[in-house]
Amino acid sequence: MRRPIRRLVVLLLLLGCRPPITISKQIQSGPRTVGCEPADCGDPDRVVAITFLGVAGLLIEHQGHVLLTAPFFSNPSFGQVRPRITRLLRSTPRISADTNAIERLLPRAADRAIAILVGHGHYDHLMDVPYIATHRATSAKIYGGPSVRHMLMGDSTLRSNGGARLIAISMAAAGSPKRGGVWNYTADSAYRFMAVVAGHAPTYRAWKQVYTYTIGTVDSDLDSLPHTAAEWKLGEPYAYIIDVLSAVSRGPVFRIYFQDAPSEPPLGFPPTALLAERPIDLAVLCAATSSNVSNTPDSLLTILKPLHVIVGHWEDFFRSQTLPIHLSPGTDLEAFRKSLRTALLPSTDWVMPLPQTTFRFRETRP
Repeated sequence: MRRPIRRLVVLLLLLGCRPPITISKQIQSGPRTVGCEPADCGDPDRVVAITFLGVAGLLIEHQGHVLLTAPFFSNPSFGQVRPRITRLLRSTPRISADTNAIERLLPRAADRAIAILVGHGHYDHLMDVPYIATHRATSAKIYGGPSVRHMLMGDSTLRSNGGARLIAISMAAAGSPKRGGVWNYTADSAYRFMAVVAGHAPTYRAWKQVYTYTIGTVDSDLDSLPHTAAEWKLGEPYAYIIDVLSAVSRGPVFRIYFQDAPSEPPLGFPPTALLAERPIDLAVLCAATSSNVSNTPDSLLTILKPLHVIVGHWEDFFRSQTLPIHLSPGTDLEAFRKSLRTALLPSTDWVMPLPQTTFRFRETRP
């Protein structure tokens, strides 16, 4: 066995043997509440409610209008999804959406979703989307990179009508620090969002070896949905700027930065001109594997300067969400907290919530 492969095998075995850390309550920056308490939020029509669904899933609601970021509840075990590195660690089991888990854990408000945003194509971001889009959020359009669309065309229902509900955002339409991207507006004019060119941290980093799970793109429509974890390809990774829009002026009243994977700086940084136009009210960051890239997330937060931070994708998604929540082996909690303390102003609050927790924020004016 080649030395880099041998080291990676040892690392995977060590991760599998690491004792679990149970998280029984949310971790936050201080005693004050992130956002506002329902009784103190004021006019409910001027409140943005955000529910952390687990992994990178969010349910965003404003005045009855709902937007989702790739919800995921199926959580197959590590043995079902571990990478095929050697014959010893061969991974070929089929996986599919756990529809019972989805029905149990996806809030009913999700049925009103008008859009589902997907940052990249790994199974833990995309595998549950076809069922949700065809059985629950049946009016939602799905936005992601070209690879996301190609993979979802494998679903016969989503493929009907030419895949009209599947919207591929090209790299040319995505923003970067020096280039503005294209705004996409939801059909109900309640939200707009811009994709931002991002990356994906290595899944494992040890010694001088790095490994990123199922890298690659999908360049043509699939005949069926992927059957194994390895077939759900990374694709073109994006972060998003999401604006909640006023029903009166159609201008932004709350701005969210959302990422579902850490990026090597400056990937994932939004257009500078966009931040000058209006600041970030809430940054939603991915904790898992963030320690595998340098200056993350502190360098991003220095650019964003958000008022609030929600830390997502921190929990062990190899076990059911109905069990006690464990910290993901890929989350270095202390390193992440140190990065937050380094980059954030004392007035900025942050929280690492348990799944199914809802936060409320008042509309803000630039």
